[in-house]
Amino acid sequence: MVDLENPADNPCFGCGPNHPRGLRLKFSEETAEDGQREIVTHFEPQPDEIGWPTLFHHGLQFLVLYEVSYWAALTLGGRLMVSEGPIDYTAARLARVGVRHVARARLDGTREGRLRIRAASATEAGKPCASLASGWRDADPESVRRAGIPLPPYLASELRPR
Repeated sequence: MVDLENPADNPCFGCGPNHPRGLRLKFSEETAEDGQREIVTHFEPQPDEIGWPTLFHHGLQFLVLYEVSYWAALTLGGRLMVSEGPIDYTAARLARVGVRHVARARLDGTREGRLRIRAASATEAGKPCASLASGWRDADPESVRRAGIPLPPYLASELRPR
């Protein structure tokens, strides 16, 4: 297991380590039993993150899967990627507040420079919760400039020209 570096000034709600209200997810890279590289995060839903009583908010469960997918695209793809959106999202059960969970993401295919990432969450005891398939493409410097996004240096250094 290798912990992934996440700068303290990362402002992200999902993974910013110092975000005042965020999830503050931490990520590591692991090798799965089948030999594939995976990005992994552990989380425990809190009482103020509910939708229905005792259940983790559905949108936050999606966010956890989206975050682990982004980190997989960045780490396993080797460059800064932007999402082309979710391809498929399924929730078998909502995560319960106070129960430790794990989310894992891995590369599920490539095509013309685009990545497909498959993520899934489960309780640490192994009960499946949700899955997400998403598509990712390169974030190119010109698109970032046109959008007026002020990337911090640690992200700007990951951009690759088309």
